[in-house]
Amino acid sequence: MTLNPPARALLAAGGPPPPPSFIRQIYKPQDFVIAADSGAEVLWASQVPIDLLVGDFDSLTKSLTPQLAPVPRLEYPCDKDASDLELALLEAHRRQISEVAIVAALEGRLDHTLFNLISLLEKADKLKLKATIFSPHTTLFQLSKGQESTFPAPVGATLSLLPLDARAKVSLQGVKWPLQEETLQRSSTRGLSNLVLASPIKITAHQGRLLVILSN
Repeated sequence: MTLNPPARALLAAGGPPPPPSFIRQIYKPQDFVIAADSGAEVLWASQVPIDLLVGDFDSLTKSLTPQLAPVPRLEYPCDKDASDLELALLEAHRRQISEVAIVAALEGRLDHTLFNLISLLEKADKLKLKATIFSPHTTLFQLSKGQESTFPAPVGATLSLLPLDARAKVSLQGVKWPLQEETLQRSSTRGLSNLVLASPIKITAHQGRLLVILSN
């Protein structure tokens, strides 16, 4: 058991790498940094120190092997039932970390992106991990029934709420089209492209699950 676990883990996936300056912007010195396989390349290029390598390492560039040799690693077989990023998420949970920031998880293969957005965020929610996926122009997280989130957002940014269940009951403040315990249907585009008018934004999920998408 970890006596004093870090408050947050930074998880780097192996998707198309964002600019190094963006990774350094998301990184906090107190983070426990986990690279999921070739996510190590993203972190190395950004000069972010890596605390742990996780995965089967089938996509990690061999030329980095000498530089990464001192970093502890959890190696898994290529034939497995979870992605390298999911294994990194589970390791953060095992270490009793309560929050994860995820980078390099979007804009690659569509199947990987969808699983990261839906399956991985649901897994984090079930583990009671606060998980946020960051890309240079988009921030995403899930809210479930009974959860509330208040967060800063640039005025003029676009906020979309996508129900992950058939319907979700939501309250939303700080936007052009506010909601007060109103129902959004997964089969409708009503939650698409709201406009941020004031910061911070406040969202409450009264029923169902939501994918919150903030686009700058």
